Amino acid sequence: MQRTRNLTVTAMFLAALLASLSLVRSARAQAQYPAFFGTFTLPYQVRWGGSVLRPGKYSVTIKSTGSPMIGIVRTADGNAVTYVVNCSVSTHSKGENALLLRENKGQFVVHSLALADLGVVLIYDPSLAKEPVQEARQGRSLPILSAKK
Repeated sequence: MQRTRNLTVTAMFLAALLASLSLVRSARAQAQYPAFFGTFTLPYQVRWGGSVLRPGKYSVTIKSTGSPMIGIVRTADGNAVTYVVNCSVSTHSKGENALLLRENKGQFVVHSLALADLGVVLIYDPSLAKEPVQEARQGRSLPILSAKK
């Protein structure tokens, strides 16, 4: 009887220990730095995915380099505006961090996000991003200032 009680207490202790280790690991993962954080200013209205961003200051955060790379766009006040999910990724090792835009039906559209810091271009509108990155840069681009870790 005593031995059964000791085994039960030991099992409960081990379960509690495993649960607490899992919580510590989860909290540590959430506290890690994002893969990319940058700020940009829009001088005019721009469509990005299903959202229309008005002129103003914004930030974009890419939490992970997993596929797809999901970004959150926030106003300068920190209010979430939209989530953006890339359709595809292209390698990109030179240049700068920038939003790459094309005019489509009288409105500027973000077709790609060049992240030189990560060595990739995230493509959001493949039909507008058909050209190689070097040629696409001849269109409009808005620099993104990235925060250094």
